[in-house]
Amino acid sequence: TNWTNGDAKGIWRPNDAHEVSFGFHADRYYLNSPTYQTPTWNGGPDSTNSLYSSSVGATRTLALWAQDAWRFAPLLKLTVGGRLENWKAYDGYNLTTQTDNTVTSPTNGNILGSPIAQLQPELNATRFSPKASLAFEPSAAWLLTASVGQASRFPTVGELYQLSTVGTTPVLPNPNLRPESVLSEEIALERRFTDGKVRLSLFNENVHDALISQLTPLNDGTGRNASFVTNVDSIRNTGVELAAQKNNVFIQGLEPFGSVTYVDSRILSDPSFVSTTGTTAVGKHVPNIPMWRATAGVTYRPDAHWVFTAAMRYSGKQYTTLDNTDVVPHVYQAFDGFTVVDLRAQYMFSDQATVNLGVDNVGDTKYTLFHPFPGRTYVADVRVKF
Repeated sequence: TNWTNGDAKGIWRPNDAHEVSFGFHADRYYLNSPTYQTPTWNGGPDSTNSLYSSSVGATRTLALWAQDAWRFAPLLKLTVGGRLENWKAYDGYNLTTQTDNTVTSPTNGNILGSPIAQLQPELNATRFSPKASLAFEPSAAWLLTASVGQASRFPTVGELYQLSTVGTTPVLPNPNLRPESVLSEEIALERRFTDGKVRLSLFNENVHDALISQLTPLNDGTGRNASFVTNVDSIRNTGVELAAQKNNVFIQGLEPFGSVTYVDSRILSDPSFVSTTGTTAVGKHVPNIPMWRATAGVTYRPDAHWVFTAAMRYSGKQYTTLDNTDVVPHVYQAFDGFTVVDLRAQYMFSDQATVNLGVDNVGDTKYTLFHPFPGRTYVADVRVKF
């Protein structure tokens, strides 16, 4: 199992008004994940030659991109660009020797709990992603930016072919996934001050064929679920973010900072959603996106050697099911809301040597993000650069 990435980039400045950048990208991701019927967890494949399951496959992406940042007026700059991508998924293969007939494919209904060896279909997609951004800077203190862009997110090799188990939950491959398509818009207003700035952003994002993991009940009478990634037809994320930072407030070296983000994330259409309890996904919150997030903190630099930071982090409740039925907190696989405070102290001997000490989650807050998250934690490190 491995990956290889490559990128090349160039910049051409024909005059003071234009800056043209361009590049090439290539990547290849390869999955080879066998599981053996090993009687002991640390026995490895040498203890048996009998496969329990196998997941094999690869993806490849080639991309060309270019953009021009054009200052066509003293107060205005227009940036336009595009990215052309060709994606391919190939050599997919899944083997399972299970005899649990309750595990079925989410895409075609085939029983994955029976012995099966399946060559998966080859997938190809070519996508073009344009973008544009207009910046208006009437003075050194103000900046107004409006942006719009189209983008694609291609399925990963794991989402397509990985067959595994997390605890007692089977994780199933979905070899017929389609690329995700995203249209994003943002308007941002920035006010700059001496040693600081405030930024207000309004954003909207419409996603088609969103790649989201979901659970489906197993028909074994135990209440167990299987997990797989599926294409959700349409979702929307609309929100606002306010962020601020200022140096030397009240006294020299005191730097408060903070941000707050509100997102209304909704599932607009999901005809493939299957519920055994009469629930629906339409109108529900998009999984893994909290409605509120906030950070607030302060950094103090009393001299050239010491840096002290205290920061608060808040996140609201997140759902992981498409119908938002996972409402019980503090249990395995729940994603609770939390508020924690972290402390840091750094001493710089020189530009090459630093010592860091800190405490995460000072109040020892108990919360679960899939599993119980660590309570009060002490951290320390020494860094030396040569």
